[in-house]
Amino acid sequence: MGKWVSPTHDELGFIHSPTVKQHKGGSMRDALVFNGASNLDFQDIRTNVTRIPEVVARVREAQEIWDTLSAQSLDLATFIASEDSVFLGNIKLKNFATAVVQVGLLDRYLKSHKLPEFVMGAVNGDSALMVALGKISFHDMIADSPALGNRSPRTMNVIPGGLELPVLSGVELCEYGVFRRDTKGEYERMDQETREADKMVLEMVETHEVRRLVMVGPGNTVSGKKLLDMTAHDIQVQESIDMDPMLSWFWSNLKDNRLAIAN
Repeated sequence: MGKWVSPTHDELGFIHSPTVKQHKGGSMRDALVFNGASNLDFQDIRTNVTRIPEVVARVREAQEIWDTLSAQSLDLATFIASEDSVFLGNIKLKNFATAVVQVGLLDRYLKSHKLPEFVMGAVNGDSALMVALGKISFHDMIADSPALGNRSPRTMNVIPGGLELPVLSGVELCEYGVFRRDTKGEYERMDQETREADKMVLEMVETHEVRRLVMVGPGNTVSGKKLLDMTAHDIQVQESIDMDPMLSWFWSNLKDNRLAIAN
């Protein structure tokens, strides 16, 4: 049975950051994880995230790109701040908005941290991961977004032995991938037999001694909680937001009944 490194949980299951702890035998090895599109499912979280300057800047940039490429009218900032029924009612725009927010959070994170050796996230659709790794530009992420409806969704090549992901109601299911930095400093996708995010995390833990998962959310849909029953190692899950002392206000002023994203 794995030992969970004492994070605190709110009543809906969100994991808040524990104190940093090193595993036996050396310093902690990190993986940066981009969460899924359900991270912005609560309006209070969306309101707070749009107070972060780097997120505001990316939302404005995305708006400018959208306006030059699409005849469809969209006020992205207003959409992000909209009622849950509106935001959750358009899955393509929701996925698009989430990726834009994640790139903004990444910008903030990179001001005081470097990308770790391992990075994980969605490789298809609206992928902040691919922007982080320099595989595509932010402009390309916007231009190729399924939300625009102008082009076919961008996909990654299927890994050996993999299967094509199904498309439901015009929305392709999210495909996760793990990238590792090589000796040349370039990130290459790791071959993995599983498509389950939790099992991908488990492989990083068991095979590559990753001991801390830094989540670019906000929220924790790619959760380390299941690792309790899957590994004997001490694992820490930490929010990129919680690592920034200037963002200590983020969670403290949320309503009690909407503090988190239930897994």
